[in-house]
Amino acid sequence: MATRAVWRYRAIFAMLCAAIVFFALLPFGAGEGGVPGPDLIVCLMAAWILRRPDYVPVWLLLIVLILADVLLMRPLGLWTLILILMSEYLRRRVDHTEALPFWSEAGLVAACITAAYLVDHLALVLLLAETPPVLGQGLHALATIVFYPATAVFSQVIGVRRLAPGELDSLGTRA
Repeated sequence: MATRAVWRYRAIFAMLCAAIVFFALLPFGAGEGGVPGPDLIVCLMAAWILRRPDYVPVWLLLIVLILADVLLMRPLGLWTLILILMSEYLRRRVDHTEALPFWSEAGLVAACITAAYLVDHLALVLLLAETPPVLGQGLHALATIVFYPATAVFSQVIGVRRLAPGELDSLGTRA
């Protein structure tokens, strides 16, 4: 049974994602030909999963990502599936990343983000769907990678910290 603190952090995650989607829907931005901004939901998801996977269960991530797909008019479910697979890969790596320095963690997340954008682009090409420009997607992925460290620091500041050695999460497991 999840504790009150876990549910509070789940609500905080959902509210942060809602704020990110809200600001993404506002009519100010780079516009045509501008530099795309980062996908902060991806950064937030990776930072929280690598610190406290119990704060971001799959069902919550699924709800947030499907709603983001609908509101941001992306191909329904494709980006959600890719990010769910990425999140599960990162969940399995939590024990291995604890002892690594932060920049190794950032490198792991950068590789996952790059792979996610490549898989997304490849899937759209194979499905003969309209694909965004490769340069724009590359810049979007690069911006997401660049913003990951700031998102990780922000997560640390609001209290999403790694478990101490020997400490168990709300599910009674180590990771």
